[in-house]
Amino acid sequence: MSRMCFAVALLALAGPTASAQKPEWDAKYIKMEVPKEVTADQVFVAKVTMRNTGTQTWKEARDVVPSSLHSAEPADNLTWGTNFFIQGQGVVVAPGQDITYASYLRAPSEPGKHNFQWRVHGPQGAVGETTPKLEITVLKRPDAKDEALAARGPDAGGKRPLTFDDFEYLGSFKLPETVGKGGAAFSESGLALRTLKDGSRRLFMNYTHPETVMFETDIPDPVKFEKGDAAPLKTAAVKKEWGHLTSKDKKQGANGGFVWDDERQVMYWTYYHGYWTGGDLPVLNASKLSEDGTVAPAGSWTLPRQKWFWGGATRLPKSFADTYTGGATLGVGFGGYYSIAEPCSRGPALGAVAKPDPAKGQADVVPLLGYAPTVPAPRPGDYFNANCAFWSDQPTSRAAGAWTYCDHCRAGVLIDLADKQGYIAFAKLGTGRLGYDYGHIGNAGEAQYWYFYDSRSLGETAKGTRPVGVTGPYLVRADVGMVGTAFGACFEEETRTLYVMRGGAYQVGREMHPLVHAYRVKK
Repeated sequence: MSRMCFAVALLALAGPTASAQKPEWDAKYIKMEVPKEVTADQVFVAKVTMRNTGTQTWKEARDVVPSSLHSAEPADNLTWGTNFFIQGQGVVVAPGQDITYASYLRAPSEPGKHNFQWRVHGPQGAVGETTPKLEITVLKRPDAKDEALAARGPDAGGKRPLTFDDFEYLGSFKLPETVGKGGAAFSESGLALRTLKDGSRRLFMNYTHPETVMFETDIPDPVKFEKGDAAPLKTAAVKKEWGHLTSKDKKQGANGGFVWDDERQVMYWTYYHGYWTGGDLPVLNASKLSEDGTVAPAGSWTLPRQKWFWGGATRLPKSFADTYTGGATLGVGFGGYYSIAEPCSRGPALGAVAKPDPAKGQADVVPLLGYAPTVPAPRPGDYFNANCAFWSDQPTSRAAGAWTYCDHCRAGVLIDLADKQGYIAFAKLGTGRLGYDYGHIGNAGEAQYWYFYDSRSLGETAKGTRPVGVTGPYLVRADVGMVGTAFGACFEEETRTLYVMRGGAYQVGREMHPLVHAYRVKK
């Protein structure tokens, strides 16, 4: 046998060459199920089936990087509202098996023909075939008038509902980076105002990470927060450190809002647990803050409809309380988010609590505002629900949508002046693609909004002449330029000044820290 024949025989025995072996990651296009035509901004279902033609099993996210389907031509474009489909919870794709990626997408606003192509991505990026070139026709959206929100007129005395334009932005100030063992980053805090005997004013705040600590600061002169630059802003000085506010069983700490009762020297505070699926939880608590600096539990109560009212607390103005709530000035709320088990308000919520009896384990709540899961609060339609089965309403237009599982409300304030009135709920709304991906609720972006409600309507609900769930906002306005969830708000009637604390408002190194913004109600 010649040397050449012998070499060929050895190669035949050795099997395929390295170049002929299958790659670890590879994919082949099988089919697509998508509409040929859609209306501008329409949310629709798309299904793309691909085959795993590599040797690597596409496992779940917790095992290895799973496969995903990314937009192509050009790569990772956002023409259809997002640039990816996920493999899906519990989905494993062995070599030779097919997977159908399915997701809701959103058509672009611009009519015309738009390219629709996708490609599988693995740990090292794009792999395998790109789906064939397909153009979907986007039709012009018919002119439709979205239902406008409207405020009631002034009352007999000329007092009218507040609007966003009634507020003059005064400026902002920073908070200390650390107090005791608590830090500003990742913390959640309410906001309460205290006026001392000498006329000076302080703000109560609370850090929750890594350990909780309640403290008081002065109120520095606010400076305009412009273009995200916090360098010119002053920092509030700590005037008193109170430490950890705990309930009687010492298993809870303040992580919601709070209200200061100056007459009794008692701080009412709230506690929530985002993963709580059990029964009643003492979500309203009180602590006695003595002049000698000691802190002692002064009460702990469960609340009916606890997931409506566990997000925080706010002071109800005496004028409103005397008219509608029998003098009860303690408000609890603020409604939203999904929180594993559904029975929470699907939108802003507020209730009134008379001073609770420390000898009783439950406090009564007079509902003022709230939304059942089937009747959600309205919101702008700048989002779409990619893959979630709960609270899954899709927006009807860019202007009109419904409260989603990515929407939160953690602060609110009721203002009742001689000339103007209204309840304002501060909401963080998810925007763009909303998804429940591998056990994580996420959104592509977020925006901060003020929800305005007529306090007369809330009062009618307290009186029983207006059912809970039928009161909607008369104005929903974006707070452009102010980032970060509002965790606390309080209002000083004498100076007509509103304070709003937002977490994650500006960057410090690799962390995001809070700011307090000050606004004045114009006369």
